[in-house]
Amino acid sequence: MLPVSDLLEVGMNQLSTAEASARAPQRFTRTQLHGPVIVWNVCVHCNMTCPHCYASAGSRPSPKDLTTAEACDLLDQMAASGVTIVIFSGGEPLLRPDLFELLAHARSVGIAPQLSSNGTLIDEAMANRLAEVGVPYVGISVDGVREFNDPYRGMEGGTEAALAGLRFAKAAGMRTGLRMTLTGRNIDQLDAVLDTAREVGASRFYASHLVYSGRGRHLVDEDLPRNRARSAVVQLFEAAEKLLERGHTLRVVTGSNDSDGPLLLRWIEERYGAAAAAPVEELLRERGGNSAGERVLNVDHLGQVHPDQFWRGAVLGDVRRERFETILAHPLRQQLRERAKHLTGRCGQCNYVELCRGSHRERAVTCHGDMWAPDPACLMTDTEIGFDANPSSKAKELE
Repeated sequence: MLPVSDLLEVGMNQLSTAEASARAPQRFTRTQLHGPVIVWNVCVHCNMTCPHCYASAGSRPSPKDLTTAEACDLLDQMAASGVTIVIFSGGEPLLRPDLFELLAHARSVGIAPQLSSNGTLIDEAMANRLAEVGVPYVGISVDGVREFNDPYRGMEGGTEAALAGLRFAKAAGMRTGLRMTLTGRNIDQLDAVLDTAREVGASRFYASHLVYSGRGRHLVDEDLPRNRARSAVVQLFEAAEKLLERGHTLRVVTGSNDSDGPLLLRWIEERYGAAAAAPVEELLRERGGNSAGERVLNVDHLGQVHPDQFWRGAVLGDVRRERFETILAHPLRQQLRERAKHLTGRCGQCNYVELCRGSHRERAVTCHGDMWAPDPACLMTDTEIGFDANPSSKAKELE
């Protein structure tokens, strides 16, 4: 029998930047965490120039980054609000001089610090320091083989350095993830990067869909068309199944498109029948689809709080001006909790709305100028989701 609780990890990850949780990811509930997972861009400078960077990271430090005192105070406020996981991201977070002071402070107030990095600055000494300060997980991004990845991400030797960083992190005892963002430019690299993740002993391989944010807003035309994106995700389902059958420890994860979940459900049903699909649906329902603004929040380098790291146009508050607990009470969070009532078009009529919940609002805003419009990257067909693009025709048939 297919171990669906393991295979379900494909399509279940709600964060594109970090394979965040140090705990087993097979089951999700809305009350599992006391507070939201925070993706924190502690700086906005980087030693790479990735074309899809949602933070539009530059090469120089910003004088507007939160100070050490402000950052530690924010961690205190987060902990008081029940936050238990903070994903330290950037830019490249390892470029922030006081990063280890912040990581240590997070641990001291009961927060598990995760790291989302390009991996190029992680040598043996750095990996040991990260492990000693209590970082249990490091996610590292690579978007293809060396010949593609080095020029794409703007660093000669970057691929080798990133993979070396992953190996050092693994050797230091941390769980590791190898992540790539899928676009039309690198879709042919998918198999090779998955093989690399297996070869280097990563804990997880994470394939993220493109989100139209930051520099990624200029790549809308390079996003995969539905059929190609769908076939890539099915390819990952099949790869995950083979890994499980062989007893391999690598887990395959997809992110940044919650329609992966309903697609997995249908794939299981077609392959193994309704009985096997029933627990998958239950687990997807418990996870509850996209949770931006609810179980996930983003704090940018300026201290502004957003529903997630991609949705920068929506600002819930500014930690330099408001207490974090006050920001958590922003009315948009309540709207997002009730988003199924507000979604329109395909998302509003979708049979799987409770499993996906409209996926990413940032793509809807970019393409339609409407936060409740359909996510244009949905992988499901109109027939599969029960959407009638011309409801008046059905009414005429009934006359």
